[in-house]
Amino acid sequence: MKLINWLGLVTFIGGVLATLGHRFGFLSHRIALVIFFIALVCCTFIMIAGLIMLALSLYRKQPLQTELIPLVLACAVFPIMAFSGVGTAAFKAPMIHDITTDTNNPPVFKYILASDGHRDNSLIYPGPEVSALQKAAYPDIKTFVSQLPPRLVYQQSIFTASLMGWEIIAKDSKSLRFEAITKTPLFGFVDDIVIRITPINDGGSAVDMRSLSRVGVSDLGTNAKRIRSFFAELEPVLEQELINLQ
Repeated sequence: MKLINWLGLVTFIGGVLATLGHRFGFLSHRIALVIFFIALVCCTFIMIAGLIMLALSLYRKQPLQTELIPLVLACAVFPIMAFSGVGTAAFKAPMIHDITTDTNNPPVFKYILASDGHRDNSLIYPGPEVSALQKAAYPDIKTFVSQLPPRLVYQQSIFTASLMGWEIIAKDSKSLRFEAITKTPLFGFVDDIVIRITPINDGGSAVDMRSLSRVGVSDLGTNAKRIRSFFAELEPVLEQELINLQ
């Protein structure tokens, strides 16, 4: 019992230090992820073991080991954080970290530079191999089309991005594009985003988006989730604008 208590305390502290250490720049992302993964495995084991011991005490009508309750609750934090942060889709995510709605002509980064902060991954789109993996894993990630004129869609896209908490790095009203960064909730990993609005023949607009993780071979589905979320937020805004114009 003492071993479980000590192990639980050590792994809980280790997990907290891993997340905070990376957010405040004391640990590299690789070290932070290794420590967090160890803490996650250990905390999951301790949580399950603690629940079994509590259930056996109830079944045998023995006094509850009340010191197990805060330990189980504390150790449950990391599995909950991990699963709520990436979701079950992370287990099926392909080993890619650069997602775009237009794989044939992906939006390029003009204002966000390779020298901006720490990055392992290139800003140059990887090419056909990644495109094929994306299409197989995320067939729903496609160009968003609106009947509204491009400049209005551009303005509402910036508004939506700001509401989602993205940091707008640059706006280009001439080419109707903007670039932004955002951070993942748990570790604060920085991801780069570019939005491009293109006029189409009927006077409407095509909205393309690219979301790229600066570190990591796989993004665990984060970038595809971000693109879906952006369009889910943008669509009702544009629909209301269309109603207002009619």
